[in-house]
Amino acid sequence: MNNKITSFLLIIFSFVQTHAGEFQINNRTSQSQANAAISPLPNGGFVVSWSSYYGSSGRSNDIFCRFFEPNCSPIGNEFQVNQVISGNQTEPAIAVKTPDEIIVTWQGFSSDEEKFDIFAQIIDSNGLPIGNELKVNNLITENDQLCPEIAISDSGNFVIVWESETDPNTTAICCRLFESNGTAIGDEFQVSIEDNSRYPNVVMDPNGNFNIVWIEGNRPNFSIMARLYDTHGMPISAPFKVNSNIITSFTQPVIQQDTTGCFLITWDGDPNLAKNDDIYARIFEPNGTPITDEFLVNTTIDRAQQNPQAAINDSGQFVIVWDSEGDPNISEKDIFGQRFDIKGERIGDEFLINSYTDSDQKYPAVTFINNGRFITVWQSLDQDGSNYGIYGNSREIISAADFNIDGYIDFNDYTILATEWRTTGKPFVSDMNNDEIVNQFDLLAFTQNWLTPFKN
Repeated sequence: MNNKITSFLLIIFSFVQTHAGEFQINNRTSQSQANAAISPLPNGGFVVSWSSYYGSSGRSNDIFCRFFEPNCSPIGNEFQVNQVISGNQTEPAIAVKTPDEIIVTWQGFSSDEEKFDIFAQIIDSNGLPIGNELKVNNLITENDQLCPEIAISDSGNFVIVWESETDPNTTAICCRLFESNGTAIGDEFQVSIEDNSRYPNVVMDPNGNFNIVWIEGNRPNFSIMARLYDTHGMPISAPFKVNSNIITSFTQPVIQQDTTGCFLITWDGDPNLAKNDDIYARIFEPNGTPITDEFLVNTTIDRAQQNPQAAINDSGQFVIVWDSEGDPNISEKDIFGQRFDIKGERIGDEFLINSYTDSDQKYPAVTFINNGRFITVWQSLDQDGSNYGIYGNSREIISAADFNIDGYIDFNDYTILATEWRTTGKPFVSDMNNDEIVNQFDLLAFTQNWLTPFKN
């Protein structure tokens, strides 16, 4: 084999091995590991949280976490977050407070009171608790409090939102602010105005302003709603509707924000049947003015596309991931993704994220880390030998690799990249990572896109 070709293939293999590929998150493999959440770390790594099922007497799910290096290598073993182990602890969400501290929130079931409340715990970089668990909800304590989400400012102050059963037949979205040390800033307050509001999500900007999204209404006509708040928890806007198409089944909307304050909301839905769900998204100005109409994310439309999650990088590029049935006749799912530029235009085609395709892969979560890559995690059935386990994959946020705009990604495009790698002229056509240099990382991004279906 030609030495240059051999070297080229070895470079590709080396970088793909280091920067991409599927990896396992959980140590413990007995029973089910589910409901993964992920957040970036200041060192370029990331932390993953999930619920782990024990099934022993007086014990159900516990909340676990694990730290990872930027190259996806684990930093130590997984560790337990919740200090109370009786009852069912599940639905974790996670935020990074400082380089040495994270905050995890979850819903915890009290066997004595027979209801769920919302809890949070500050954890140090060694996986040890700082102080005791915080009980988040303080005013509505009679019924179930569910599905918490968390966001944090640069100062370390944070906000937790959740779904509250204000009475057995009514649900509302509630919220509470905290100082960085876990001291509550006032009582919880209600965000939603209409009854039957569920599944909140939240983002907070560096200064502490925050935006909340949720779904409300009744079948067959649900609405995705959003509301904006200042740093003190005072509303900047009334609740406003995000979607224009009819949604006939529940969805869990997701909100993400870029460094300019613009925000992206994504959800799944269909005007008629959940089995025909598609993934939709819409981009807004910081003040809530729409930048785009709602737009279709997925290009495959012959089966249910559900459970979207999103992440945005510092350049305003974003990726949306979701789960989808690979075959409408088989009830098994895979994880798919679609990259977008800052204008909401697709970068390449949608792509398959998981490489293990037996059984179910579902409920993804995604985040960007400092070197420009995004990490997707999800739960995979039977891959670790015992029910669900948590797995991840690393990808680049890349531009379309059809450099010569001929409708194909091939050796001609590689030639352009190789030529620009040897020159110092700017701008570079093949600078796929937008860092004003062409190097091995652009080669990796090009190679991954070369192997991904692309239509010009």
